[in-house]
Amino acid sequence: MAEYREPNIRARQLGERLLERMAEKGWGVREMSRRLEMSAQWVSSVTRGRARPSPVHLARFLTTLGFRGEEYRALMAMGDEMRNPGLLEKPLQLRTLIWHEERATAMSQFHGCSVPGLLQTADYARSLIAEIGNATDPDHIDELVFARMARQVILDKRPAVTFDFYLHEFVLRLPIGRGAPDVMRGQLRQLARLAERSNISIRIIPARCGGHPAMAGHFQLIESADFSPVIYIDSEDSSLFLEEPADLAAYRRVLKGLAQIALDQAESKRFIADLYSTGAQPDADHLG
Repeated sequence: MAEYREPNIRARQLGERLLERMAEKGWGVREMSRRLEMSAQWVSSVTRGRARPSPVHLARFLTTLGFRGEEYRALMAMGDEMRNPGLLEKPLQLRTLIWHEERATAMSQFHGCSVPGLLQTADYARSLIAEIGNATDPDHIDELVFARMARQVILDKRPAVTFDFYLHEFVLRLPIGRGAPDVMRGQLRQLARLAERSNISIRIIPARCGGHPAMAGHFQLIESADFSPVIYIDSEDSSLFLEEPADLAAYRRVLKGLAQIALDQAESKRFIADLYSTGAQPDADHLG
């Protein structure tokens, strides 16, 4: 009937969508159980991602909830893929990332080129999106900026989530906001303010270190009491979520290596403050 297991990303996504539709219809687990003629324990396990229903039972679940067309086919495919760990997501959306961030208890990430979205000011985000060039319509850019700012509510979550940000020095010196130095000054002021929070650690990787453990690129480790840790990596047109133990171990080694070479929190705060007071300039003389 169903395979019981530790929930992975696909199982959690499927369960979340089923719960959303049940809520829309005003059906709880018991009502869903009655309509499916299945046990309440089974319905609960499926919606919590702890049971992989057979194709027949999943089809019945979806049909009873009124799923049709493309979404029905997508959810059936998700059920079929639930045995496979990890997730490669093609659509340009943040739904899966936001779902995990909202349930996180700790996050660690590295960025080598730009300030991570959770720390960006609206001016920095707007300038960065425009300069990258993937969005050109002003209304579309505003939508993307709003979505990025909305994610930042996680910074004020109670109980507090703990954050460890590792930023390469280049992140602070890259002059985002062409012809508008106030964009970078405002961003540096924001970093300095956030670095004072007890649950946020911002540590700088100085350029003088040369090569470092995160040369392969940016990534985010998300941990929670609700699910096993996942690694999130985004690119131009896709998002990759990794949850295999070997992948997690590899990125934990990267974080450990970054912790060994990064400036400590106090030094990093001074570094940010010095750049703010002098004005961050991409001058090669400062990158040693």
